[in-house]
Amino acid sequence: MFIKEYLRIMLEMMLLSTTFSPVILGNRTALTGGSRKVVDSGPNDHIFIYYADHGGPGVLGMPTSPYLYANDLIDVLKKKHASGTYKSLVFYLEACESGSIFEGLLPEGLNIYATTASNAEESSWGTYCPGDYPGPPPEYETCLGDLYSVAWMEDSGIHNLRKETLRQQYQLVRRRTANQNSYYGSHDNNALQLPSKAVNQRDADLLHFWHKFSKAPEGSVRKFEAQKQLADAMAHRTHIDSSIKLVGKLLFGIEKGPEVLKNIRPTGQPLVDDWDCLKSLVRTFETHCGSLSQYGMKHMRSIANICNAGIKQEQMAEASAQACVSFPSSSWSSLHMGFSA
Repeated sequence: MFIKEYLRIMLEMMLLSTTFSPVILGNRTALTGGSRKVVDSGPNDHIFIYYADHGGPGVLGMPTSPYLYANDLIDVLKKKHASGTYKSLVFYLEACESGSIFEGLLPEGLNIYATTASNAEESSWGTYCPGDYPGPPPEYETCLGDLYSVAWMEDSGIHNLRKETLRQQYQLVRRRTANQNSYYGSHDNNALQLPSKAVNQRDADLLHFWHKFSKAPEGSVRKFEAQKQLADAMAHRTHIDSSIKLVGKLLFGIEKGPEVLKNIRPTGQPLVDDWDCLKSLVRTFETHCGSLSQYGMKHMRSIANICNAGIKQEQMAEASAQACVSFPSSSWSSLHMGFSA
């Protein structure tokens, strides 16, 4: 019953970034539609939050735009602590660069234990993908899970969670994900048959389109559709990558531009000093160049670095307009997908 209720709450919460706060804080009156379930907890309760979606530096994906930014998530956790409505809170987070959500932002003393699928600089991994062994049933042309989530769920399934500590599970999951599925440690004699490889999460959609294309009969509508989906996705990636690079060069010069965009702040510092600036520049870029999309989330660090360098919205607008002389059409348009901020 707990798992069913938990999954239902999480499913409804994920519909919009604006519902994250009221669900976690137990504010039922702020919700409309659905079951209006919230985390109605008290001072002696232990809370477990599992969040899985696409992500990028400082940002988490949502089924619909806008995305959830790290500072907003941390603000919710601070408010939850201030309300005195939990004894401890465990947060498992699956997303690319998910370490950036907490780094330099989560203060001491909140009694929150958080683990993430990756550090602040790396992608996470998909698993049980087409071509793996064991892999998904033949009718599935997509990865069935992500390595971090599969690792902790499978570990939970074979161990006594009344005896296994969070630290023990963290160490096992960390070793498995760090080696991209090649290792599964145990502190007893249980073992699992593991997929043979893992796939970069940002390439999971390409893998899906490729398998859809390769399995479709020659000359079929399905094969044509898959080929177009793959070509469109690749073209979008090229457009976003080249546009961000050109914006950097226009703002900082040909030599300094790439250096600014690739800069990684020292460990322990948050991604950006001004989160409102980041959101503003993301929206400005998408206005002129189209949606970043799930793939383009990886460029959030570059846009954060532009903010940290003191660039204003007007300067970003001018550079973006020059970099993207034509507005993207079809499904990659920001008018179609919505803005990320």
